[in-house]
Amino acid sequence: MMAIALLAIAGAVPAGAATPARAGRSAVPESLQVLVRIGKEAITRADVQRRLEELPEQVRPTYATPDGRKQLLDRLVEEKVWMQIASKKGVARRTEVVRQLEQARRDLLIRTYLNEVMATNPAPSDSESKAYYDAHISDYKMPGTASVRHIQSKTEADARRVLGWAKSGQDFAKLAQRYSADTLSRANGGALGTVTREGMFGSLGAQPALAEFAFSLEPGKVGGPIRSERGWHVLKLDAKTDESVRAFEQVRPMIQRQLSSQKSQDFYRQKLDEARRELGVTPDSTTIRSFLSSKKTARDLFREAQEAGAPDTRIQKYRDLLQQHPQSDVSAQAQFMIGFIYSEELRKYDEAEKEFRKLLQNYPKSELAASAQWMVDHMRTEDAPAFLNLEADSAGKPAASRKGAGGKP
Repeated sequence: MMAIALLAIAGAVPAGAATPARAGRSAVPESLQVLVRIGKEAITRADVQRRLEELPEQVRPTYATPDGRKQLLDRLVEEKVWMQIASKKGVARRTEVVRQLEQARRDLLIRTYLNEVMATNPAPSDSESKAYYDAHISDYKMPGTASVRHIQSKTEADARRVLGWAKSGQDFAKLAQRYSADTLSRANGGALGTVTREGMFGSLGAQPALAEFAFSLEPGKVGGPIRSERGWHVLKLDAKTDESVRAFEQVRPMIQRQLSSQKSQDFYRQKLDEARRELGVTPDSTTIRSFLSSKKTARDLFREAQEAGAPDTRIQKYRDLLQQHPQSDVSAQAQFMIGFIYSEELRKYDEAEKEFRKLLQNYPKSELAASAQWMVDHMRTEDAPAFLNLEADSAGKPAASRKGAGGKP
């Protein structure tokens, strides 16, 4: 009877209904469904969706399409593949990689926390901005301007004739086109543009006397003649504005940016001082002084000498190296470069010979000793010093042939 009952129950299951195994698979949430497996790791729908949400908003729609999602999935597969291979090869254990990872972690932690701290710094209020505006009102003054035309003449007599014609009502622009000696402004009816009392004219340069005279005129009036180093001028004032002060509303955004920047700096210093006190920062001034006064290494000095410009400057820097580090691993090289600069750049062969002989005396076992001896024997000839790679000195450039470099002195 039990078997019959079981058969009856089995027969009651509709065709195509989920078996226990099928039910288990369909019970997995859609977001956790595995799209690709790479070794023991898996990429799920949720992984792709999360990467899509991390993309900048402006490019996100490009990857929201079927093709875009496929590209994103392929990218995740590539990342997983190379990440696993790199891990197997021990890349993560390399000293330089560990250092950079620690640096990235440090920077991320500091940046995240500081952003949170700085977000608590209130923005400048309108009252603070207005107080700053009132205290610095002179910073927002606008100078008076004058729009000026002129007719330039070679003599005072010519200028007075032109002035008479202009005052009689003749068209000033036409008079300028016909009589002005200033070829730059003549085609524009004598227009000099807008000028302040400082007197910097676009075509005439600094002419404070002309500017002051122009400001003494009323708009539409003609005056002169007035003299400059260029000749005699008849002026016409087209328009004039008085000195003014920019309204607070005009400059408020600029003031708020200035105050915000200053407040941010002050707030940061305040929070840093608080953090230093909380942690008990105790500098050792004696040790710090010793550290700061420690001399540069020989290689640092050699690099500085390489990067110096003029030959005399490089020679002095190489000498400084030799004085501070007479027996370093680059001392013989520095000594050689002094001689080489004297010989190949300055053509001071007697000085060069002295320096090469110092190398032979002080560094007889150096690999450069033979080169120094060659220079002593041949630098006054046209033989090419093809024995040495002088890439160590970025400024000293040995020629392939001494004939091309000038030959004999």
